[in-house]
Amino acid sequence: MWTESGLPGAAVVGYFALLGAVIGSFLNVCILRWGAEPKQSVMFPPSRCPTCGRPIRWYENVPIVSWLYLRGRCSGCGAGISPMYPAIEATTAVLWGGSLALLGLGLPALELAVASTLLLGIAVSDARAFIIPHEFSLGGTAIALAFAAWPEPAGALDAMRGALFGAGLVLLVGEVTELVLGQEAMGGGDCALMGMVGAFFGWQAVWPVLALGAFIGIVLHLAVTLRRRAPAEQQSADAPPGLRWGRLIRLLAGGLALGVLMGVTARMGVLGGVLRAIFYAVVGAGAAYYASFFLPRRTLGGPLTQVWGLIGAGVGIAVGTGGWAGIFGGLALGGGALAWASRQTVTASPASTDELSAHGYLPFGVGLSLAAAVLAFSGGFERVREIFVEIAPGLGL
Repeated sequence: MWTESGLPGAAVVGYFALLGAVIGSFLNVCILRWGAEPKQSVMFPPSRCPTCGRPIRWYENVPIVSWLYLRGRCSGCGAGISPMYPAIEATTAVLWGGSLALLGLGLPALELAVASTLLLGIAVSDARAFIIPHEFSLGGTAIALAFAAWPEPAGALDAMRGALFGAGLVLLVGEVTELVLGQEAMGGGDCALMGMVGAFFGWQAVWPVLALGAFIGIVLHLAVTLRRRAPAEQQSADAPPGLRWGRLIRLLAGGLALGVLMGVTARMGVLGGVLRAIFYAVVGAGAAYYASFFLPRRTLGGPLTQVWGLIGAGVGIAVGTGGWAGIFGGLALGGGALAWASRQTVTASPASTDELSAHGYLPFGVGLSLAAAVLAFSGGFERVREIFVEIAPGLGL
C-alpha cells in the first residue's frame, strides 16, 4: 500500500482517483447548472436527459463506465451524450490521484485536489459560456481560507492577503485597460478567480499565474480563431469599435512609462518603498472588490463603477504607507481616476455567448485556470516563493 519513500502506493492512489471520478460526476452537474443563465440548483431536479427529460437511473450514472456502456447515447431516446461528461470525470480522477501521488496522504494533497477541481470547473464553464460562476470562485476562496485556518488560524490571514492581492491586481489591470481602450476588458469573474488562486497558493503566486495564463489564453484564442476565421468583410463590420490602434499605442506607451519609472526609482534607491506602495494599492483594490458585494447596487453607478478599484487602491496607499505623502498620493490617485472616468465612455461587452465569440473576446479564465494548475502540480509556486525570498532584501523589502 505504501512505498519505501513513504508515498502512497498504486492501490491508495487508485482509491483516491476513484473518489475524484465520483466528484467529477457531480462537477459536471455544477458546470452545466451554475455556468448558465439563469442559474439552476445542483440538487433539484435530479439528473435527466436534456433531450427527452427521462430521469437517469443510478446505474446509468456510474462515472466513465456508464457512458462507455451506453455508447454515449441516452437509453431512452437514443440522443447523443456529450463526451465532455466522461472527459471531466477522468480528468478529475487524474487530478485527485495525482495530488495524492505527489504530496502523500494528508491535508496538502486534499487541498491541491480540491483547488484543481475548482479550477477545472472554472475553465470549462468559461470556455463553454464565458461565465465564471461565483459558486466556484468565491466558494473556492472560502474553502481556501478554511484550509489555511487549519491547524493554525493565523494562516487564514495570509490566505486573505492572497485573495485581496489576486482580485485587486486583476481589477486594476482591467480598469486601466478599459479607460485607455474605452471598452470592457475583464469581468468580475476573473477577479474572483485570481482571488481564489491567491487564497490557495499565496499572493506571490498571482504574478506567474497572470503571466503564464495570458500566454496560454492567447495561444488558445489564436488556435480557435484560425479554425473558424470569418471573411475579411465580416470581420471588419463586426470589429469592436473600442479596439483602435491609437488607444493600443497609448496603452503600450503607458506600460513603457511605468517601466521607465520603476527604473528611475531603482536608481534613486527608493524602489522598495514604491513596491510596498504598489502592494498596498493592489490589496486596497482587492478590498474594494469584495466590499462591492455588500454595497447596494445603486451605490456603484456612473463613473464610480469604472474606477472603484482605483479608488480602493488610493485608500490602500493612504492607509498602508501612512504619512502625509501616502495620504496625498492616495487622494491624487482616487480623484484623478474619478475625473478621468467622468470624461471617458466605456463600451459594454456583448451580452450573449455567441456575440462574445463573434467579436473575438478571450475567455481569460481558461488560461488562468490552466496556468494555476500547471504551476501547482509542477512545483512552480514553491520556486516562486524561494525566488522572492532571495531577491526581497535587494529590493529593500
